[in-house]
Amino acid sequence: MFCVVFGHLPVADAPYLFVNSFHMPLFFIISGYLISTNEVSFKSFFIKKAKTLLVPYYIFAVISLLFWYFLGRKYGDDALSENASTNYIIGAFFAIPAKEYLGFNLPIWFLPSLFCTEVVFYFLKKYLNIVLIFVVSCVCFGIGVLMKEFVSFRLPFGLDVSLFALLFVCIGYGLKSRKMIAKIDTMNLTLKIFFIIVLGLLTYYVSNMNNSHGIISMVHRVFNNYFLFFAGAFSGSLFIIFLSNCTPNHRLFRFYGRNTIIILGFHLMCFSLLKAVQLFIFHIPLEIANENFLINILYAVSTFILLSPVIYLINKYLPFTIGREKGIL
Repeated sequence: MFCVVFGHLPVADAPYLFVNSFHMPLFFIISGYLISTNEVSFKSFFIKKAKTLLVPYYIFAVISLLFWYFLGRKYGDDALSENASTNYIIGAFFAIPAKEYLGFNLPIWFLPSLFCTEVVFYFLKKYLNIVLIFVVSCVCFGIGVLMKEFVSFRLPFGLDVSLFALLFVCIGYGLKSRKMIAKIDTMNLTLKIFFIIVLGLLTYYVSNMNNSHGIISMVHRVFNNYFLFFAGAFSGSLFIIFLSNCTPNHRLFRFYGRNTIIILGFHLMCFSLLKAVQLFIFHIPLEIANENFLINILYAVSTFILLSPVIYLINKYLPFTIGREKGIL
């Protein structure tokens, strides 16, 4: 989640390309690893996913759209024409994953797209084994590529992105079924550090090679060289998995890790508030943050700190907004 927040700041090319090469595939891989379909009826599965993904999406959409209308659109890059209001309302209702429709809070496209992906995966898992699911997922990826080339409009609820995401959810589920994370747990620390260094360097190299022809973006369905895209997505995901495995099981990490959906929904609004403080209180030009690594790290850390009371209050008093019966802190 920190990679997502950091990647949405005006960071320099090198760290941005590095993070951007794997952070969305990794989210879908993690979702596949955590998904549970065994002995669950479709109705129960559908309702659970609607509560935990669609309900938060619409709540985030309404809040951020109101935030944009009354504050965001009056300043800076968000000062768009009045016509944007109509597009944003349509985009929010149908969850269309495009800047012209979700420009008020584009990152939340992930939630309805993940919902669609996991519902499709449920049916595949019900009738097919993991090998056939992988084959179907590859076919869906190919269909997504063809749609990108020949269909100009975007599908609602991120269905066109789901065609690509299904493969990563399948891979995540395969990692769980083969207990790959448990095997990493058994490795000694020296070997883990070796893999972290090798995978990190490989991801850095591949991300720069693939982005030499333009920025890759899963939401915009831009992958450039597909071989390099997969290489960066898998090496970067494994890099984070190994790195996380070496991270202490601290309650602070658990606090943020269990509430990433809240951070996803509100971090852009935090950016706006931090920029307002920087510009109107301290009178520091916003341009100073452009490609400044340390300032953007400070912005990202400050965002997590600012959202801590929001996370607490939502879990304490409004857990239903994120699909929980009671909060998990």
